[in-house]
Amino acid sequence: MRWLDELRKNWRLRLSLGMLFMAFLVLVDEAVKEGYVMKLSDLWAVPLTHEQIFVIFLILGLMLGARS
Repeated sequence: MRWLDELRKNWRLRLSLGMLFMAFLVLVDEAVKEGYVMKLSDLWAVPLTHEQIFVIFLILGLMLGARS
C-alpha cells in the first residue's frame, strides 16, 4: 500500500498546513465579527477568545511544521 506510506510520511506537513489555515480563518472571522484583526488585551481574557484560539493554532502549526 504505497499511498498509505505516502500519507504517513507527510502527515506532519499536512497537519501543520491545516493548523496554519485554521489560524488564518480565525483571523478572518475576528475581522468580520469584531471589525479588527487582533486586540492584544484579549490574549489575557478569562473566557476563550479569538486571539487565544489563533495563538493556539499558530503555535501548533509551527511546532508540527518544524523539522528536527
